[in-house]
Amino acid sequence: MSSPRLLLAALTALYALNYMDRQVMAGVAETMKRDLGLSDAQVGGLATLFLLCVAGFALPAAMLLDRSGKKRGIAVMAIVWSVSTALTGAASSFVPLALSRAAVGVGEAGFSSGGTALVGASFDPSRRGRVLGIFNMAVPFGAALGTILSGVIVAKTGSWRTPFFVFAVPGLVLALLLPLLGKEPPPAPAQPVGQALGRLLRVPSLRLTYVGFAMNVFVSSALLQWMPAYFTRVYGLDAASAGKRAGLILLCALVGAPLGGFVGDRLQRVTPRGRPLSCALTSVLAAVSITIGLTTGPSTLSLGGFVGYGVFTVAYLAPGSSITQDVSPPELRATAWGACVLSMYLLGGAYSPAIVGKLSDALGGDVAKALLVAPAAGLVAATLFFLAGRTYAADRAAIDEGA
Repeated sequence: MSSPRLLLAALTALYALNYMDRQVMAGVAETMKRDLGLSDAQVGGLATLFLLCVAGFALPAAMLLDRSGKKRGIAVMAIVWSVSTALTGAASSFVPLALSRAAVGVGEAGFSSGGTALVGASFDPSRRGRVLGIFNMAVPFGAALGTILSGVIVAKTGSWRTPFFVFAVPGLVLALLLPLLGKEPPPAPAQPVGQALGRLLRVPSLRLTYVGFAMNVFVSSALLQWMPAYFTRVYGLDAASAGKRAGLILLCALVGAPLGGFVGDRLQRVTPRGRPLSCALTSVLAAVSITIGLTTGPSTLSLGGFVGYGVFTVAYLAPGSSITQDVSPPELRATAWGACVLSMYLLGGAYSPAIVGKLSDALGGDVAKALLVAPAAGLVAATLFFLAGRTYAADRAAIDEGA
């Protein structure tokens, strides 16, 4: 079964499950916190530990995928993170909880690198933004579904543990099917880590794109972890209702993900800086929207701000991931995305859940004020993407000439 569309469908479904397994922790946080006697700082620390593991293993996993085969590698990773998700549900205290979440992070570290490279290599470069837009729809869909279903399952079963067991099963099934689908790109020759990174970091637009991603992921990591708690504390909703509200907002990104890819591709036809400019524009819109949401609640205007954030929060992903594929050598495209994952978490995204948790504790549990650190990072991201546009066309031309 070599159809690229079938491969795209399977990878998108697995990407959604990836984010369901990530987001279940946020959906059960309030119930788990009471049951195990955790603080906000500990809950935020679990998310930060998970993200640091993703960051730490992203680059070596991506390089391994470039060298030894992406489909089989992704399948093994899916088995690891699915089993570890089930083990999270069996944890009885903070330490085993932390160890299992760290293992989930290790398992998920290389998926987006291999998936982005597989999807990018399976379709024409002129359609890369739109196709990666479809692939990246899995991020908000999985995050929303994980948030909603975890709250519903907890409400129906009375246990925060059950969602972890439920979410582990489909990942195992897809892991077994993936090696049978699509074509495997030829492996790249082995390169030392320093040499591969050196080639990538010599590309100016790629360096700026990496840090731009880090600033935007700082925002999204904070909101993904703390949005259900925000709706519980500010709007007075129970865990299930707060999870549904947060999940529905995240579902708005199902519009933004493909829209970002479409706008990026269209702008690219108008100006050689189109994809970076698309990232900059949507980053500003997301930052403004979430500021409105956090500073006017509970109100209709606040909900409107959150909806705007939901639409624009991932609109940069498709054009941004296209940039990493456009300006990197073909044999290093999984590695290029792995370096981006490393950057996005190590330079920003891994710390925001813990930072917000500590600020919330210091502010007496006022998570709304604590979350106001996020929009400023979004504006920094917009600036960096705008600056990346200055050299993007030349960097892309250099790769095209060398191909």
